[in-house]
Amino acid sequence: METDDPAIDPTPDFEPLFEHRVRFAETDMQGVVFYGEYFTFQDEAVSEFFRQLEHSHDEQVKDGWQVHVVNASLDYRDTSTFGDVLTNELRVAEIGTSSLTFDHRVVREDGTVVAEGTVTHVAVDVETERPTPIPDAFREAVAAFQNG
Repeated sequence: METDDPAIDPTPDFEPLFEHRVRFAETDMQGVVFYGEYFTFQDEAVSEFFRQLEHSHDEQVKDGWQVHVVNASLDYRDTSTFGDVLTNELRVAEIGTSSLTFDHRVVREDGTVVAEGTVTHVAVDVETERPTPIPDAFREAVAAFQNG
């Protein structure tokens, strides 16, 4: 991870955040998970990450900040089908002054990576919606999570 903070591990491992069993409604006519669903999985992984760090959206708003997605990308490596159990893994790849980039991957229960990508958020002030520095308390929580 790129950061100026020496307390944060520069190459953290992916952390499994939640398992998801593919529902029929998430598959397409070809019988595989529709590509757009992986963006939902990515969003769920990030939300779970914030909750585990005790910086959920509600907590962020109480502290006067929140995040907006400014970029998301995914590469598809293999397929998933109805009933597959997928583990969504995440790590913080970079923390800037006001931006935060995650690496995300989806791993099928047989160990196959089926999708991987990144999502970048920008911290904004709740009142002005303008970029704001990521709070030190959040940075410290990331360091503890990824070094722990």
